[in-house]
Amino acid sequence: MEKKSRKQEILDAALACFTENGIEATTIDMIRERSGASVGSLYHHFGSKDAIAAAVYIAALDEHGDLQRRHLSGVGSAEDAVKALVHAYVDWIAANPDKARFVLYSRGVVSRGESAADLAAHSKARVSEIKAWFRKYIEEGSVRDWPLECYGSLITGPAHDYARLWLSGRAKTDIKAYREIFADAAWNAVRSA
Repeated sequence: MEKKSRKQEILDAALACFTENGIEATTIDMIRERSGASVGSLYHHFGSKDAIAAAVYIAALDEHGDLQRRHLSGVGSAEDAVKALVHAYVDWIAANPDKARFVLYSRGVVSRGESAADLAAHSKARVSEIKAWFRKYIEEGSVRDWPLECYGSLITGPAHDYARLWLSGRAKTDIKAYREIFADAAWNAVRSA
């Protein structure tokens, strides 16, 4: 097994602290103690607690994005692509519930922090990537020509809503049990009539 980098150890410890205490209640000292890193190492890698929170957030988005790209690689049809996006979303959430909770419930706090501009640029780049990828299906007529900003809600909206319920413990059935239902709903929402 590959040894984690000090930076990754800090990010993992921070996620655990944020999960247990929330971002605001977590202190640098809690992260330092849990990670075993020195205060100097924390500040060397990140500079502040806000920067650590943003790094945890962006790393989670990147991890999901990597899984999404793997699911999308080799798909041919628009239907397969839409369903691949949903599958990647559901699979990532099921495999990473603490990271998913952090992403779903901490965006407001992270986006108000000192790394807000970095987070906005990162999000814009991810959305642009998906929009560019989907444009070919719109142009060929297999996907409805909705405003581009609506596709995320139409494709992952049902899974996203259920994820919030499941991650908070208000829904007991594992999100993966409904993976195909959410994928079919997404395809039905965007496919050309």
